[in-house]
Parts: sequence; structure tokens; C-alpha cells
Amino acid sequence: MTHPVLEVHDLSVVFETFEGRYSALNSIDVTINESEVMGLVGESGCGKSTLALAVMGLLPRPHAKVPSGSITFRGKNLLSYTEKEMEQVRGTDISMIFQEPLTSLDPLFTIGDQLSETIQIKLQRAGGNAGWNSGKVKAEVVNWMKRVGLADPESAIERYPHEFSGGMRQRVMIAMALAAEPQLMLADEPTSALDVTTQVQILRLVKSLVSQVRASVLFISHDLAVVAQIADRVAVMYAGIIVEEASVNEIFENPLHPYTQALLSSFPKEKSIKKSRLEIIRGSVPNLTHIPPGCPFHPRCQLMKEGCSMARPELREISPGHKIACDRP
Repeated sequence: MTHPVLEVHDLSVVFETFEGRYSALNSIDVTINESEVMGLVGESGCGKSTLALAVMGLLPRPHAKVPSGSITFRGKNLLSYTEKEMEQVRGTDISMIFQEPLTSLDPLFTIGDQLSETIQIKLQRAGGNAGWNSGKVKAEVVNWMKRVGLADPESAIERYPHEFSGGMRQRVMIAMALAAEPQLMLADEPTSALDVTTQVQILRLVKSLVSQVRASVLFISHDLAVVAQIADRVAVMYAGIIVEEASVNEIFENPLHPYTQALLSSFPKEKSIKKSRLEIIRGSVPNLTHIPPGCPFHPRCQLMKEGCSMARPELREISPGHKIACDRP
């Protein structure tokens, strides 16, 4: 029997800007179970990264507000935590890999210094730092450099972030995220800036290491092909809401929401690789300060009927494990 590590229920996040008030998330429900990889996909600006920042307690205050909902981690609502309490959770119980590692790594400190800090904090919070000297910490740092596949790790830990390639920096970020052996890891488009060959290597590495430390993962991406390689379940997001959720095989073999179908149709298929044109999703993503009434996808939907602009459909389970927010699947 699986137990939930993270339960996001009815979560809404709004931002106050000079252009007006807009809803980044609108009544989101997401559950991630033990040792499960949940893929979260959608177009840029749909709210994927906002969800991750909300879980980490890193929303830009005071501009971001959470008018409703809960984020339950191991039975406790993170939204009720103080900043000091969240500092005890971040980096140990919950870790995060950001999209661009060069902006996440401190340019003034060596890779070894930054990774050793993670390991020392983990030991201090666990109360197990007795008997650990600088030599043992360094050995653990070198060990993690080896585990993420960096050549000559003894030399690598003495180098600075700018001396590494993008793929190497991302491996360092993975080591920093997993060295604390977190219960939950959030990966925000960790392969989007990498070439295809490096993407495959990083995905295999993440999948292997996550399995070893038995962490649960929220893997965020705009690329369905990437998510297909790593996720157990997939949630599809559009304009701040979850429109479909199912196992990765079900999403690809039996997509039911028109938006999911449109996303999959816009990817090239082997049998149609000689076609001159790919299918496209007509229209554009709505401005979040003026989300259309009813289903937010209805202005772009080929199955749109009059009722679709009246009320927003609820996310409902139509078969075991398969949920959809559409009245006309």
C-alpha cells in the first residue's frame, strides 16, 4: 500500500502586479506517493514553476498570495509553517533542482564547498555529525561527485561553477539535491537547457539516483517526450488548472482532454516524419489577468460547445487513476 508524501489540495495562488491581479494557480489538487515520480507538463506560463515554489515556500512575497488551499507534507500543512520552520525542511526533507544551475550555484565558492555545506547541514539536523571530521565530509563529497558521473571528482570539487559545462553543472545540482537524501525532490525543467544527448544522460541519472535514495519526485517539464522517460504518472496543466491526470502509459495511449490530445498531436511521429507540417494548437495561451470564463481552454478547443464557456469543469475520475476536467471528453 502506497502512502502520500505530498498532498496539494484546492491550492490557489494569485499575484498582485502593476497590470492587475492574476491567478497563477486555481484550485490545484496533486498527490505524490512514496517513491513515485509525478510528471507535470504544460506550456510556459501555465503555473508549473509556481506550484513548485509554493511547495518550497519560496513564493515572492508580498506580491504572491495564497487565498485558499493546503500543502500537506508527511501529514503537516506547510502553509502553516513559519519561515524558520521552512528552513528546517528545505534542502533536507524537500530539495529542488532549478532550471538554470549557473544562477543557482554560488560563483564565489568551489563546487566542493557548496556540496559539503549540504552534507554538513544534513548531519547537523540528523544529530549525527559526531565523529565526522573535514576528511570524512570531503570523502562524502567526492563520493557524490562519482555517483553523478563527474570525471576526476577529486579535482572537480576544487573548481568553480563557471569552469563546468551546462550538463556538468546540472549533475552537481542533482548531487546537491539528493545528497541530503530528501523524501521529496522538485525538479523544475532540469534538462531544458541541455542538448538531446545530455538530456538522456541526465534523465537516466536522476531515475537511477532517485531509486537509490527512494525519494518521491515532482518532475516539471514542457516536453512530453522527456516526461515519458521518467514519470510514473502525469498531470497536464493549462492556465493554472490541472486538466488531466493519469499514468504515463494512459496519457500517451488514451489521452481524453482536448488539450492533452492537441499537445500529443503537435509532436512528430515516426510514421508522419515525412509530412511537411506538424499539427498546431490554434490560438494562444490566455492572459492570466483575463482568464476566459468556463473552461479556460474553450477558445482554442475544437470540441467547444456553448456550455463550455459557462462553468469551469471539475477534475473528476472517470476510470481508476484517470482524471479529467472536461464535460465533453
